[in-house]
Amino acid sequence: MIKDFLSSSGAYIKLLILILIFINKSWAQILPSNFGVHHKKSGSIANYALSFDGSNDYISTGGSNISTAWTVEVWFKKSSNKSAHNFTNKANSGNTSTWALRLAQWHNIKKVGITKYGNKDYYINNSKANLEVGKWEHVAWTYQNNTVTVYVNGENLGSTFKAYGYNGNQSLATNAILYWKIIGKSSNSLGGEIDEMRVWNDKRTSDEIKDNMFIALDGNESNLVAYYKMSDGSGNSLTDNSTNSNTGTLVNGPTWVTSNAPIGSINNSYQTNIEALWEKTGTSESELSDGLSMNVSATLAEASFVVYGNNGTQSSSSTSILGLAKLSDRVWQFDETGTVSADIKIDISLATNASVTPSTASNYKLLYKSCSMCDYSIEASGSSISNTDNITFSSVAIKDGFYSIGSTDTNL
Repeated sequence: MIKDFLSSSGAYIKLLILILIFINKSWAQILPSNFGVHHKKSGSIANYALSFDGSNDYISTGGSNISTAWTVEVWFKKSSNKSAHNFTNKANSGNTSTWALRLAQWHNIKKVGITKYGNKDYYINNSKANLEVGKWEHVAWTYQNNTVTVYVNGENLGSTFKAYGYNGNQSLATNAILYWKIIGKSSNSLGGEIDEMRVWNDKRTSDEIKDNMFIALDGNESNLVAYYKMSDGSGNSLTDNSTNSNTGTLVNGPTWVTSNAPIGSINNSYQTNIEALWEKTGTSESELSDGLSMNVSATLAEASFVVYGNNGTQSSSSTSILGLAKLSDRVWQFDETGTVSADIKIDISLATNASVTPSTASNYKLLYKSCSMCDYSIEASGSSISNTDNITFSSVAIKDGFYSIGSTDTNL
């Protein structure tokens, strides 16, 4: 009887172990997204862009005109300083007296704006609109009430236009209708690569443009007319990733190429104030994501970049982990591509709302964890203090994951 019992107990234990293994494997497959970083547009699938030769290739979309209010956004890598790069057109030819968006430079002005064929070119007189050859940059136009506003890399460059060949600033004389049946073909054909094109039938706000330029959309956003994610990578058909089925057809080209536009994957709960460090940033300090910025000593390679956002929390808590006394409740998620080593700077007052005067940089620790539910480890100690409470962590090898700041004292 004892033998039977032991035998049945052994079988029970074996069965229990098998059940636990099964549950563990199943659970691993259904973990929510906030358990880790899921990279880029389509997991491990390569990212793509479309390359235009600047001659006769274009996309036919069949898109309907938009007149009352509209927005167009696109990532663009200009291939040359040709006289003009017209982006949208009414037709393959015969565009007289219709509006077209000009992605980049023309004449000796070298700015971004909008043109009316056979009439006037309106442009923004701002040096930041002078797009660089061979670097990915984000361009957006918004329109409402006879006013077009231009954004480059998320920055509002203004809404006052100067008409080329005319003195002074002039408003648009007539309604600027968005014609986008054709992308890339005109007397000044598009030359370069495009990615993440978005067409809206409303005027997007500055925050809406800035908050979404470094991440992919869901495709079902309100007022989204067409969304060319460029995730196809082959054939002559361009998928519209919105819910509107404005499928594009590639004519005379354009060719599919691997894209290094700085588009990252950031979990929903960390999509506050999304910024990026990429080739265009150069050696300048990146934009702040609520207290955190980065800079590099040498310009990044095109295929290396970091997209980062935060959880929107502004406070700190007492803690005893890792020998720390205080821990910031603000956490930043990083999505890194390629190889990036950067100095990370954290502004304590912006991150935690604390008014402190740190005395020793090394008391501050840069914390890292590979998933939101993982435990922190110490990634680096502070190397310097600037502007009263800005702590710099030098030469950090950036990784996908979650970063925060802690202190061995109470100055946080």
